[in-house]
Amino acid sequence: MSLELANTLAASGTFVVVAATAIAAIVQLRHARSSNHIAALNELRETMGTAEFLAAQHLVEGELSAKLHDPAFRYQVATRSARSAETRALIAKINAHANFYETVGMIVRTGLVDRKLVLQQWDGVVIWTWEHLAPYTAILRRSEGNVLWERFEYLTVLAQDWLAAHPKGTYPANLRRIDLKDAWLAADQRYAASLATAKS
Repeated sequence: MSLELANTLAASGTFVVVAATAIAAIVQLRHARSSNHIAALNELRETMGTAEFLAAQHLVEGELSAKLHDPAFRYQVATRSARSAETRALIAKINAHANFYETVGMIVRTGLVDRKLVLQQWDGVVIWTWEHLAPYTAILRRSEGNVLWERFEYLTVLAQDWLAAHPKGTYPANLRRIDLKDAWLAADQRYAASLATAKS
């Protein structure tokens, strides 16, 4: 075997080893990224199940709208120095709730978690929460500007666009569906009608 042929074979062998190492590294990075996505999604899911998060969600979805009809409350929202202890506690809960979605928007925007995974799980929740917080956010943005919760807004726009692109969900069109029987539909409709009658 000539020296040139030996050098060529050695270089080829080195190239094969380097290429195999690079491919193995890419595969490991993909696995690590998938693991990171799963870990991030699990942490988000766990946070959304805490008592504090659920209490703040109840406040945002229920009490906040009524509170915003009170000019004294709106004034305190807009004016930090005028806030009572009770209002500060409410605002802290509301802000923590919005900040959670701000963080989700940030990790989606930076690519730390896959956008599709987040949107498939929480598109409706994100939109629903933004809509409940919008009047409150508008008051805060009087002084803070549009930078306040801009990542939450970004996430909401993505969720709106996702729902517009998937109005019937993401279930595969060519896959059969399971026909569910709603055994209590008629009884529940009668019950709802009786409640409506009782109120009038």
